[in-house]
Amino acid sequence: MKSKFWKQTIKLLLYTFLSLVLAVLATGILAYAYYKIFDDPAIRQQVISLFYTLRYIFTYSYGYFYIAIALVIAAIFVIFFTRRTTRRMDAIQNAVTQINNENYRVLLPNDMNDSLGIIEKELNALAGKIQDGLNERAEFEQAKDDFIVNIVHDLRTPLTSIIGYLVLLSEEKIDREISAKYASIAFEKSKQLENTIEALFDIAAFVMENVQLNKQEVNLIKFLTQKQDEMYPQLSDAEMEIRLDIPEAMPAFIVDGDLMVRVIDNLIINAIRYAKDGKYIDIIAEEQDKSVLISFVTHANPIPAAELERIFDKFYRLEKSRATNTGGSGLGLSISRRIVELHGGTLTARQTSDGTAFDICLPM
Repeated sequence: MKSKFWKQTIKLLLYTFLSLVLAVLATGILAYAYYKIFDDPAIRQQVISLFYTLRYIFTYSYGYFYIAIALVIAAIFVIFFTRRTTRRMDAIQNAVTQINNENYRVLLPNDMNDSLGIIEKELNALAGKIQDGLNERAEFEQAKDDFIVNIVHDLRTPLTSIIGYLVLLSEEKIDREISAKYASIAFEKSKQLENTIEALFDIAAFVMENVQLNKQEVNLIKFLTQKQDEMYPQLSDAEMEIRLDIPEAMPAFIVDGDLMVRVIDNLIINAIRYAKDGKYIDIIAEEQDKSVLISFVTHANPIPAAELERIFDKFYRLEKSRATNTGGSGLGLSISRRIVELHGGTLTARQTSDGTAFDICLPM
């Protein structure tokens, strides 16, 4: 570093000295040219006066002393400037070396607006983007691994139960009532397995964008009232109730009814599964600027703020216990958001004072 610093310093001193020499020569040449070219007594007199002045400075007025002082001042300035510039260049080189060695946690000072300052800002931004990309990739890989483990669990658990109960049913001596019970449980587990497989096919279809929308005009009040009636058994078992708050003048909107039913089902089932202590599911609709906002609000077990966006990731599951009787496949919210996005809308989540709200915004 020191060798580089002194090399840069000597170069700048030489450049400064040469600049002074060239400036003096240029002045002399320009003055001599004026003296030769212009046949004007006044110009000739001015040029002669200039030469006499320079001669006086260098002969009688310690001109060399002044030049030496000027060179010393220039040298001090050059040393200060070179040291600072060299340090910044060394820091930049060190940052590039760290990035090349896959260490992206570099932070260069970038409080100056010169060329080096621009490079420092760009290197900081580059390192930050690479690090963010690596973090996202690591999170994605971890989430993908978790997703595979979870899906294997969701497929294997009901399958194991089905095989177990079928083995029991294959026994020759078994009570008819017990066999009916075993058959019912095996059927229930088969439906659970079927739902998980269908969810996987849905994810594949939505990722590959092979979904065709069959849009039609839908009356929101009738649509949600019908869904409220259909979900009554699940709501009754959970001792919950849906409260609808929809203006009577709410205009109809154009959606794929079958796909939108799946979105509503997912949101209500999630509310029953995770917020039944809140007793109520409030479904609130309001007309906004050329759009309709439908909010599903629960009043218990709020989702942590840090999880509100990640719950929509198809490789992410909020609950870690993996309890089959409380957890779903972990794909419902991802599918729901994709369905809403295909309609040109948005599906987001937010915390409320005592729970969580899911907001569907759809164009009218």
